Amino acid sequence: MAMTSLAKTYNPQEFETDLYQQWEEGGWFRADAQSDKPGFTISMPPPNATGQLHVGHAVMLALEDILIRWQRMRGYEALWVPGTDHAAIATENVVLQKIQREEGIADPRKELGRDEVLRRIADYVLSSRDTIKNQVRAMGSSCDWSRDRYTMDPQLNRCVNETFSQMHTEGLIYRGHRIVNWDPKLQTNVSDDEVDRKEVASPFYTFQYGPFQIGTVRPETKFGDKYVVMHPDDDRYLEFSHGDTFECEWINGPVEATIIKDSVVDPSFGTGVMTITPWHDHTDFDIAERHQLDKEQIIDFQGRLLANAGEFAEMPIEEARPKIVEKLAAKGLLVKTDGDYVNSKAFNSRGGGSIEPQIREQWFIDVNKPVVPWKGKKRSLREILIAVVREGDIQIVPDRFNNTYFHWVENLRDWCISRQIWWGHRVPVWYRGKGDSAEIQIGVVPDGEDWSQDEDTLDTWFSSALWTWSTLVDPEKAADSTNSFQELLKQSPDYQKFHPTHVMETGYDILFFWVARMILMTTYMVEEIPFQTVYLHGLVRTKEGKKMSKSDPATCIDPLESIRDYGTDALRLALIVGTGPGQDLRLYPEKLESCRRFANKLWNAGRYILMNLPENTPVTPPLQVDGDTSRWLLHQIRHIVSDTQRLLEQYRLSDAIDQLRSFFWNEYCDWYLEIDKNPQRTVIDNQVLAYSFTTLLRLLHPFVPFVTETLWKEFRQPRLLIGSDWPTVIQHHEYSKSHSSIEYIKEAITTIRALRERARLGMDKQIPAILQSIQYTDLLNEHKDLILRLARLNSLDIQSKEPDVSNHDAVLSSYFSDTLALIDAGDVDWSEEILSLQKKLKKEEEFCKKSQQKLNNQGFLAKAPESVVLELREKLESSEKMMTALEQQLQELESMRKAS
Repeated sequence: MAMTSLAKTYNPQEFETDLYQQWEEGGWFRADAQSDKPGFTISMPPPNATGQLHVGHAVMLALEDILIRWQRMRGYEALWVPGTDHAAIATENVVLQKIQREEGIADPRKELGRDEVLRRIADYVLSSRDTIKNQVRAMGSSCDWSRDRYTMDPQLNRCVNETFSQMHTEGLIYRGHRIVNWDPKLQTNVSDDEVDRKEVASPFYTFQYGPFQIGTVRPETKFGDKYVVMHPDDDRYLEFSHGDTFECEWINGPVEATIIKDSVVDPSFGTGVMTITPWHDHTDFDIAERHQLDKEQIIDFQGRLLANAGEFAEMPIEEARPKIVEKLAAKGLLVKTDGDYVNSKAFNSRGGGSIEPQIREQWFIDVNKPVVPWKGKKRSLREILIAVVREGDIQIVPDRFNNTYFHWVENLRDWCISRQIWWGHRVPVWYRGKGDSAEIQIGVVPDGEDWSQDEDTLDTWFSSALWTWSTLVDPEKAADSTNSFQELLKQSPDYQKFHPTHVMETGYDILFFWVARMILMTTYMVEEIPFQTVYLHGLVRTKEGKKMSKSDPATCIDPLESIRDYGTDALRLALIVGTGPGQDLRLYPEKLESCRRFANKLWNAGRYILMNLPENTPVTPPLQVDGDTSRWLLHQIRHIVSDTQRLLEQYRLSDAIDQLRSFFWNEYCDWYLEIDKNPQRTVIDNQVLAYSFTTLLRLLHPFVPFVTETLWKEFRQPRLLIGSDWPTVIQHHEYSKSHSSIEYIKEAITTIRALRERARLGMDKQIPAILQSIQYTDLLNEHKDLILRLARLNSLDIQSKEPDVSNHDAVLSSYFSDTLALIDAGDVDWSEEILSLQKKLKKEEEFCKKSQQKLNNQGFLAKAPESVVLELREKLESSEKMMTALEQQLQELESMRKAS
C-alpha cells in the first residue's frame, strides 16, 4: 500500500498560513537562553514601524531565514530577534502630513502641541506595527516573536539614556556650534549619511571681486564674504600674502577683504580663487575654524535671507538669486554666466528637501578622542572602527566592501546626534536656570522643580546603533533603576547567551548608516563587537537593470502580490538564485514563474515517490547497497550534502541553492526518478528513494520551507521538518566506481538521444541502435535494459570491437568515451526536413530585412518611442541568432542527405 496520494499540482495558498501558525504556536521559533546548545543569533534589521513590506525587506528576510533555519537544524539554539524602528523623521513627517490633509491643520505642531502630536504618532505606529509584522510573517520568517522589540521600548530607552550619559561623562558627547545639514522643509538637521547628492543644472556665475574673479552657483550666500582664499603654492597669486587686505565694491557696497592662503583650494578649478561663506558651507566652515575667521549667517532656518542681505531680506533663496545677479551685473561685476553648468546638490534622503548648511548648537559624538579601552589600549571610536575589521574581529562579506568601509571611516567627522523633531528618544538632558550658572542633569529625570528637558530628540541611528544588545536586555531588570548598567547586562540571560550576535545581514546601502554605527556604539558601550560577520546584499532591480523606485511604480514588484500569485517559496527563491553577496539582483515575473515551477516540480517528485513507496519505508540512510544506480545516487547525495554545507558556511547562499536546484531537477528527477520507474524495485531501492528525497527536503527546507514541510509531513516523521536534524555526510556512501559507471551509461543514453534529435526522430518511436566499444562492453551489457528503456530503443546491438568511425550509409553516428553510437536513419525524409527549415529561414530573413529598413529610417527613429526602438533592436538581434542556428542545421541535414 502506498504511503499517500497528493493533488497533482502544488497550491501554496492551501498550506502556507496554517503551516506558519503551526510553527509559531508549536514554539519552533523560540530560543531558550538556558539551553546547553551553542547559541546562534541574528538581529533583524528593524523595518520602519509605519512602513510596508517592500522587496528590500523581502530579500533581507529570505536570506536571514535561510541562515536561521539552517543553524536551527544543525543543533544551534538559534535566535532571530524581530523588531521595528520608530523611524523618527519619516514617521513624524507621515503623521503631520496626515493631520494636515485630513483635518486641515496647517501647522499641527504649533496648534496641537508636543504631547498631543506625540500621542497621535504613537497611536498611528501601534496600528501600523501589526501590519508590518504580519507581512514579515507572510515571508515565512521564523523569528522569535516572543522577543519582538521596538526601538522605543522602555528597556531600549534606558539603554539609550545610559549610553548618552556614559559618553557625556567621558567627554565623547559634547554640545557645540558646528555646521550641520539643515533641512528647511522638515525643520531639522540630518546626518552626512542621510544626504543624497544629485546632479542638477545650475547657472555658474563668475564675478569680479576686487582684483580677483570668483565663481559660484550660490550668489545669495555671498553677502557676508570678506575672505579670499587661494592655494599657498599658486604661482598666479604669489604677490599676495596671507593676511593682506584690500577694499572692493560688492553687492551692498564696499567691503574690506582679507587674503587667506590654504592648501584646501584646488588651483585647477575656475580661477583658483574663492571667497568663503563659513556659515553655509562645510568646507568654508573648516577653513574658518583653522584660521579663526568670523562667521556670519546670511540665510535663516526657513530658507529666507536675513537683514544683512539689505533689500533682499526675507526673500526665499530661489526668488532672491536672479535679483542679486541682476544687481551685480548693473554694477559691472558680472563677468560671465555658464548656463550649462552641472553641479552636485544636496538633498535630504528622508524628505526630499534641499539641504541648507547652517551653524547650530547641537549635540555631537567625538570620534577622535582616544578614551575608549579596547584590547589594552585607549583608542578613539574611529580607531576601533578600523581595528575590528582590519584585525579580523568582524568579517565583511563580500570583502570588496572593506575598502569602501575604510574610506568612509577614515573620512568620518564628529557625528551630530540631535534632531529638531519631536518623535523619538528625547535628548536626556535637563536644565535649571540660565547662562553659565545653569544646572545640568544628564541621563535621568532630576528631582525638584523648574527643570526643563532639552527640546531636541536623538538621531534615529543613535538608538538603532544599540540594536544587537539593547534588544537582549531583560525588560524587568531594566525597569529596576537600582540595577547598574553592568548589573543589568549580567542579569539578562538573553544578553549573556546570545551576544555578540553572529551575522548582521543587511543591504550594502546602509553599511555606513547603521552597520558602522552599531560597531562604534557597541564596542564602546559593552566592550565587545556587535556581530562576527556582516553579510551585505544588493539592491533589487528590474529585468532591464533599473532600480526599483516608488517614484516609478512600473518598476516595482510588490512582494505581497508575488506571494499571492506565486507562493512564498517562489518569491524567496527568486530573491536568491543567481545573485551572490553584495550583488544587485533582478526580479521579474518570468523569474518568479520559473521558481514557482521548481516548487511544483518538487511537489510532483514527492507525489510520485509517495505513490510508489510502501507504508513505513524507512528514511534512514541504507547501510548496504549493491546496485550501481543506487550507489551512483547515494554518492551524489553524499557530495551534495557536503557541498551545501560548505557553501552555506562560506555565505554563498545563492551558489548553494543553484547547485541544489540543478541537482534536483537534472540528476534526481531527469535521471534517477526515470531510472527508478522499474517494476523490479527492491526493499533497498525503496529505502534509497525515501532517504534521498527526504535528505533533499532537509537541504532545501531553509530555502523553500513551506513546500518541503508539507511534503515532509507525508513521511510521518516524529518531528516537523523545521525541527529535524540537518543532513550529515555519510562517509561509507563514497561509491566513486559506481558513480563513474553510471555517468558513462548516462553519456551513452544522452548520445543516442542526441542522434535521434538530429534525425528528427521523436521519443515516441522506438528504433534500433548499435554501441561499439572494447573497454566498456561488460558495463554496457550489464545496463543494457536501462539503455533500451531510457533511449527508447527496440533493439541494442552491443559490439565488442574497436569503434569504426568511417562513414556509414544511411546511418547517424557519434563518438564518445572510446565508444561509437550508431542509429539507423534510413527512413528519414531528409528533403522534407530541409524544406521545413528553409521555410523558417526565409521567414526570419524577411523579418530581418524589414526591421533593418525601419532602423535605417531616420524618420522612424525620430518619431518612435525609445522603448519601441529598443524592443525592435532586441528582436532583430534574436532573429539574427536564429538565422545562424538554422543555417547550421541545414548544413548538417545536407550532409546527412548526401550520406544517405
